[in-house]
Amino acid sequence: MSELFIEGNYFKAVIVRIEPALEAAFVNFGAERYGYLPFADIEGFDKNRHKEGGELLVYIYQEETHDKGAWVKAPLAAPDGTVVHELVQQSPAGGNKFVMWAFIFLGLVALGAYLQF
Repeated sequence: MSELFIEGNYFKAVIVRIEPALEAAFVNFGAERYGYLPFADIEGFDKNRHKEGGELLVYIYQEETHDKGAWVKAPLAAPDGTVVHELVQQSPAGGNKFVMWAFIFLGLVALGAYLQF
């Protein structure tokens, strides 16, 4: 585990999965495993705003272990002077890699058809 992913560090994260039964979300903030984020730990939680693909600020509350991802919390803002690490980039296709690869494939097929004439 990187020294970057220690308790108290702040990250820009993307919600990758919502688990209503757990009343929690799993977020990608650049670590090896997704972070666990209970809805109660999202300051200003709004089920209409906090959806899969949404971005939010998180900090590590409890570090990742050998079998579990980190427990993170989501404040509205980081304290002044705090470095916020931005390790995850939202893809241009809105996070859907299938759609992105489908467009690439169709573009290559079209290019191949064009070059044969």
